[in-house]
Amino acid sequence: MATNAKKEKPPEYYDNLFETEKDYRVSYRQSYYYVHWTQVIRFLEYYKKPKILEIWCGTGQLAEYIYNEGFRNYTGFDISPKAIEIAKTKSPFKFFIGDARDSSCFDLDYDLVICLEVLEHIIGDKTVIRNIKQGTKIIFSVPNFTGAGHVRWFRTERSLKSRYYKLINIKKIIRIGDIYICLGIVDPFKPNVLQRFFKTREKTGISSFTKRIAFRLKNILKFH
Repeated sequence: MATNAKKEKPPEYYDNLFETEKDYRVSYRQSYYYVHWTQVIRFLEYYKKPKILEIWCGTGQLAEYIYNEGFRNYTGFDISPKAIEIAKTKSPFKFFIGDARDSSCFDLDYDLVICLEVLEHIIGDKTVIRNIKQGTKIIFSVPNFTGAGHVRWFRTERSLKSRYYKLINIKKIIRIGDIYICLGIVDPFKPNVLQRFFKTREKTGISSFTKRIAFRLKNILKFH
């Protein structure tokens, strides 16, 4: 994992982005993220009538897609007033302005959270996850590339799992282009010493520890 920005961008930065960039106003089918959103819809179809809360819903393009796919229980919020203004024109869902680090934004009835291209923009990304009710299903995505508003990005699936393994039980990771789309459950986890060392939820013991070390040494020697 790497970081490339010292400060988060303020809401005004995103207001300007949503105001000036046409990509955020076009139909969801014309968006760069459409192919990624189709995977989100596939994940949503695992569940019957999910109560969806979308964190940083942007201009409501995904919400419009969700509505057109027949889902009806949805609420979205974003830190950008401009995003919410536009989102309200795209679908009849409920939208409000809110900061995901504010726990009051989660005082709602939901059982599934969507959090796409959010965690890389927020220094307090783990605070956001901790605000989500335990046991909630979560669909989230993070990038494999640097960007103007990113405070972090993820080189590998392993680096992604290492950062969030204590907070999210990640069940699936699908990589589409430069974006990892993940399905999991918000489930706080207390690792033992070896799990903390390897940053994993996998069961570990002396045997697995020695196998991991042997495997790493073998690969190191192979390239020397």
